[in-house]
Amino acid sequence: MTKSKNKVVSAINLMYPPVILIVLLLVVWQTVCTANAISVWMLAKPTDIFTAFAANTKELLPDIWITYSNELIGYVLAIVVGLALAILLCAFPLVGAALNPFIIVVCCIPMISLVPTLMLVLGLGRSVKIITIVVQSFPIICMNASTGITNVDPTRLELMQSLKATKAEQFRYCILKDALPDIFTGLKLGAVMSMIGGVTAEMTGGNSGLGSRINYYIGFSKSSEALSCVIYIILLGAILYAVVSAIGAHLMKHH
Repeated sequence: MTKSKNKVVSAINLMYPPVILIVLLLVVWQTVCTANAISVWMLAKPTDIFTAFAANTKELLPDIWITYSNELIGYVLAIVVGLALAILLCAFPLVGAALNPFIIVVCCIPMISLVPTLMLVLGLGRSVKIITIVVQSFPIICMNASTGITNVDPTRLELMQSLKATKAEQFRYCILKDALPDIFTGLKLGAVMSMIGGVTAEMTGGNSGLGSRINYYIGFSKSSEALSCVIYIILLGAILYAVVSAIGAHLMKHH
């Protein structure tokens, strides 16, 4: 009972500083907009945004589903590609030396400049959004996983080798255990990047998803509706980040 109570207290202590800061920022935002009589089409007040957020939920459900399903598919593929590449690069240093510069180059490409080219080749369908998410996310996953794998404690690894452990056993009981923190750092960053990539692709082209909805509302100067879509994007991204963080904490505690 005491442990459970301590966990609740720790969670509350962790949450209340950002909550207080967010509330203060919203109060300042509301006050500035009201005091200066800023038009809603120019900058909506928080009360207007949350009203639109509540009113448009039913209308936006199809777009929410499209955005999040694309992100989940793209993110899972990015994990597979990123981790597989990390293992390959670390297992074969010569391959790593050849591919590392290209991975860094991919990290530096702004997705908003790449999406139009992908659309010329693949059209405006779902595949472009998913590919954009994968390209946006897998390099950061790969680089963090590679860092974790290469920074394994050499003493423990040599001990396992002296005990004639197989490659699979070395990977499972030594390399993976030491690399888990870095791997999940990459997965959490990848979760954030995947949402950025997906929404960027939707805003650049297409007629579905939250990114497309933001373009539509901005075109009609509906800033409150557009910003309400941003809240959905933040919530969806935060949920994915929290789930990945919880899985990582559980696995690291178990190991």
